[in-house]
Amino acid sequence: MFLLTNNSKKATYRRSRLFIQFSCLVLITITVLIAFNNVYVNSTVKNSSYSYLAEVFDRSLATTQTDKNSSKQSSKNDLGFMVSYAAIDNSPEFDSISEKVAFTYDNAVAALAFIASDDQERAKQIVDTLVAAQKGDRFFQDGRIRNAYKAGKFDPDSTYFLLPGRYDESTKSWQESEFNVSTHTGNVAWAMLALLGYYQSYGGEEYLESAIALGQWIEQNCRDARGAGGYTGGYTGWEAQQTKLSYKSTEHNLDLYAAFTRLYLLTKEPAWQERANYAQQFVFAMWNSDGGNFWTGTEDDGATIYREVIPLDAQAWTPLALKAASKPYWQCLKYAEQHQKVAGGFDFNQDRDGIWYEGTAQMALAYQAINQPRKAEAVLAMLEAGQEPSGGMPTTDKTTLTTGFIQPDGNPWLYFRSLHVGATAWAVLAERGVNPFWLGSREDNN
Repeated sequence: MFLLTNNSKKATYRRSRLFIQFSCLVLITITVLIAFNNVYVNSTVKNSSYSYLAEVFDRSLATTQTDKNSSKQSSKNDLGFMVSYAAIDNSPEFDSISEKVAFTYDNAVAALAFIASDDQERAKQIVDTLVAAQKGDRFFQDGRIRNAYKAGKFDPDSTYFLLPGRYDESTKSWQESEFNVSTHTGNVAWAMLALLGYYQSYGGEEYLESAIALGQWIEQNCRDARGAGGYTGGYTGWEAQQTKLSYKSTEHNLDLYAAFTRLYLLTKEPAWQERANYAQQFVFAMWNSDGGNFWTGTEDDGATIYREVIPLDAQAWTPLALKAASKPYWQCLKYAEQHQKVAGGFDFNQDRDGIWYEGTAQMALAYQAINQPRKAEAVLAMLEAGQEPSGGMPTTDKTTLTTGFIQPDGNPWLYFRSLHVGATAWAVLAERGVNPFWLGSREDNN
C-alpha cells in the first residue's frame, strides 16, 4: 500500500488549493469576459443607428466635431445639411437623382434624433442651418423653406443656400428637380418641429422665432376654407412660376396640429390654438369609420376624398401627433396590421410589396404611445434585424418599393433600396421611445 508522508500530504494539499484557486480565477475571468461581451454587444446594438447618423453628419459636413454637448454658437462655416441617401452601386439613375441631396424632412427628423440622443452639437448645427436657409433663399424672403437643399458644408462665400441639381451635358443646362425646389406644407411643419424640439430642450429664441415665421407662412398661404377646412399642400415649381398645391393631406395636418399647439403653449397666443384646431378638424374629417382608417386627404378640389392610396404614416402618426385625442381612432393601427403588415414590418401602402423601414419604426413608436409594449418590442426586433452592418436603416428590403403616388414629372414615386437618414433617425427615436412631435415639450409624456 502506498502511504503519503506528511510532506507529501502538504504538497498535495498545496497543489489542490492552487488548482482550485486557478480554476476559480479562470471561471471569474470567463464570467467577466462574457458579461463584458454582452454589454458591448448590447451597447453596439443600442447605439448603432445613432452612430450611423453621426457618421453621415460628420462625413456630409466634413468637419471635426467638438464635445457633443457644447453650447458654442455655430459659425457660418459650421452650417450644412446631411445627405439623405447613400449611393447605390451600379445605379446611375438613383445617384443622378439623389446624389448630394439633403431633404429638409430627413434633416429635421435627424435633428430630433440627435436631441433624443443628447447630442446637442449636431442637433444645433442642423437647426442653425434651417434658420439660415430660411433667411438665405435665392429668391423668396417670405419665411418659407424648400423641400431640399444641396447636401454638405455651406460655402461661406455664397450669398444663398444652394439647391440640389446637376449639369446635363446633353442639353448643356443646369437641371433641378421640381420637388426639390418646391415647398410642401409637411416639410415646413417638420422643420418647425425640429426647431421647437431644440428650443424647448436647449433654448435659443432664434429657433422659436424661426418656427413662428414658418407657421405664419403656412397660415397666410395654405389655410383653406373648402370642404372640411385644414391646410393645403404648399407650392410647387420654380421661383416666380410656383403654383399652389390645392390638395389637402391628412399627414400634413397632423404635423400642423402638433406644431401649432406647441406654438400656442409657448406663446399663449389664442390664434395658434385656433389654427391647431383647424388642422385637427380636417384630420377627423378624413376618418373612415367603415374601414377603420384615415384617408390620405383630398383631391385637388379640396373636398373630394382621395381613396386610392392609404399611406401608413397617416395611421401611425395619429396617436403620436394627437396623443389623448387620438384614442377613439386607435383602430387605425389595426387597419395597418390587417392591410399593410408584411414579413413582420409594414409597407408604405396597402399593396404589401415590401417592408418600408421608416414607417415600420413609426409603428413601433405608435405602439409605445398606446401602451402596447409587446407589439412595439416585436417591431423593434424586426428593425434591428433589418439594420445594415454600419447601423444604418435601408429604405426597404426590396430593390424598389412602390408607394402608389405619382411625382410631378409623371413618374411613379418609388423607394430604391438605399441607406436612408430619415429611416435611421426614426429607428433612433423608436429605440429610445421618444415621440418627435412633442420632444422637449411638457406635453411629451411618451
